[in-house]
Amino acid sequence: MTGTPREAGPPAGGTAHETASLTKEERKSLTHGEFWIPEHERIVYQRALRTLNRAGVPYVVSGLYAIYEYTGIYRQTKDLDLFFVPADVVPAARALKQAGFDVHVEQAHWLAKAWLDGVLVDLIFGMGNGLAFIDQAWYEHSRAGVLAAEPVRISPPEELIWHRLFVSERHRWDMADIVHLIICRGDELKWERLIERVGDYWRLLLAQVLTFDFVYPGHRHRIPTWVREGLLERTHGELQTSGDPGACWGTMISRFSFAIDVNEWGFADPRASSITDARATAVVQQIVDSDVWQGSEQGHAA
Repeated sequence: MTGTPREAGPPAGGTAHETASLTKEERKSLTHGEFWIPEHERIVYQRALRTLNRAGVPYVVSGLYAIYEYTGIYRQTKDLDLFFVPADVVPAARALKQAGFDVHVEQAHWLAKAWLDGVLVDLIFGMGNGLAFIDQAWYEHSRAGVLAAEPVRISPPEELIWHRLFVSERHRWDMADIVHLIICRGDELKWERLIERVGDYWRLLLAQVLTFDFVYPGHRHRIPTWVREGLLERTHGELQTSGDPGACWGTMISRFSFAIDVNEWGFADPRASSITDARATAVVQQIVDSDVWQGSEQGHAA
């Protein structure tokens, strides 16, 4: 990949004493070196990207590769995350299948997978909580990059933040990615667009703004004052109001941590309703009913 964090970003490295107990992968996260991909995986990723490029199927690279592009932080990953608008998922799967990949639907409302030689490529077209599908804005605001010697488009930082606001599992919480994106790219973020993206879920953005202020108290200027003031003003405006006492919206950010609220405490589950609505859309039905998928999971969702 190409690209480096802004010069005003976080300092790299640490003292020998501080890093002595870290693993090799953790030490790499302290630097801004090249993103290293094992050769076996790199060959498969290159084949997938080249196949999609030659087929003319639009996509953006997301996940840890996109985080590295904007922050320089390296973390080992087990797959390649490619984002598509729903209408492009079947053409992408068909092209990959013709290139030798096994393709199947993993979860009907947002995720398909392509495998080759034990290497995984995720074909992502929505959010796991059913809130939204990937739309054209992901591509329109993407940035150019290179991965495995292939030209690619990198997910916009605003969409990366928006997407990660809803990942708050006990085994995976994306807060660190968000605050790292802000400290490295806060000066160039299109905050108006991010706030529009977040919409009614602005409280999650406010939570990350306050977390950023705690993590980097000397860098609050990375977030425009009007952003912080506007979000806090919304909070003040609803101090005397109350939402639905029978709903637990925690399921929208964690399937597992709030399962007890739904299964034992009797709260309504907005996530289940959101996923049901997403799966009932015509575009999802078209994806699921396609003849491209292989294996026993064709047309089914976990």
